[in-house]
Amino acid sequence: MSTPNLAEIPSDLLADFRLESSEQFQRCEQLLIELERAPDDRERLRELFRLIHTLKGNLGYIGLAGLMNVPQAMEDVLARLREGQLYFDSLLGDILLLSLDHLKDLIRHTLDGSAAQFEATQSNALSKALSALAIAPQTQQTAARSALLQQLDPSSRPPTDTSTNEPAVIELLRHYGIEPDADLLFFVDLMQASERRSRFWQGRGLRQLDLALAINQLGGSPEQPEQLTAAICLHDIGMAFLPLETLHKEAHFNREERRQMQSHPRLASELLKRMPHWAAAAEITLQHQEHADGSGYPKGLKEVETSPGALILNIVDTFEARTHERAHQTLNKRPLLRAILEINNLAGRQFSGHWVELFNQTLQQHPELAHR
Repeated sequence: MSTPNLAEIPSDLLADFRLESSEQFQRCEQLLIELERAPDDRERLRELFRLIHTLKGNLGYIGLAGLMNVPQAMEDVLARLREGQLYFDSLLGDILLLSLDHLKDLIRHTLDGSAAQFEATQSNALSKALSALAIAPQTQQTAARSALLQQLDPSSRPPTDTSTNEPAVIELLRHYGIEPDADLLFFVDLMQASERRSRFWQGRGLRQLDLALAINQLGGSPEQPEQLTAAICLHDIGMAFLPLETLHKEAHFNREERRQMQSHPRLASELLKRMPHWAAAAEITLQHQEHADGSGYPKGLKEVETSPGALILNIVDTFEARTHERAHQTLNKRPLLRAILEINNLAGRQFSGHWVELFNQTLQQHPELAHR
């Protein structure tokens, strides 16, 4: 890949490119997240195609023709989507999202001299793989998409069985200064039992505990760590009593199924209220599906009315669901980038903007928390 002479590019032209490309990348990311919810939206597909086409043209206009192969290959895929020759699913959305991130890294490296995450050979391999994906038969699409996603993000490989075990949880709690008492050990036992109820839940409690306690600690521990631990262990215990066909249902819930799902915060809260000293944990479990803008349930509380622990748990619960939601279906975890983008895009609506920022800082300081 030849390196352009940046000194020959007028400074105002370069400044315009930086600003416009930043806006284009943000809009493309938003469209990819929206398309996952509305994969047949032709207007969003057209807009995404136009943005990638314009970005590719702008790269050539300022003399960065050597970077045009990736957006060209993305265009090949998007053209097939627009023609109805390919279908849009979460795997393809993640591939395109990571391809955008790859392109952003190439542009930063070229313009600013920053360290590159990817080599030229990786860019060439990516563009070839995307172009090959565009013409692959439908019967080969799932396997090809899964392989390409793992090529782009090795961490998306499915996790091994990491079912929680008591010594690991106790070690984790002590790391955060929590000495487990009889109640907490009981809550851990219940959490482990509920994880065995569904194949999608293996290891989730330990991951949620570690991340939530770290965020709370970075935020000055407004929630007592013991209370937050109890809430995390039991917040979904009510869901463990739902029929497996409801838990694993991929289609939209009917009214009765939605009512059953939305009853689980109250069930967990009522259990905790029966035990002395766990009132704060009961409140966290009751509120963990409330949204910052008041659109959540069961009470429609706004951020100022919701406990810090519930605001944290809402973020952690969603992060866990987004990163591991298909690990046992398509043999891939979701890319971290995708989950982090979605959470940040919903700051101020579903999530507290304050706690989203602390979530970001926690992952920056402790990236290992996101790779379990």
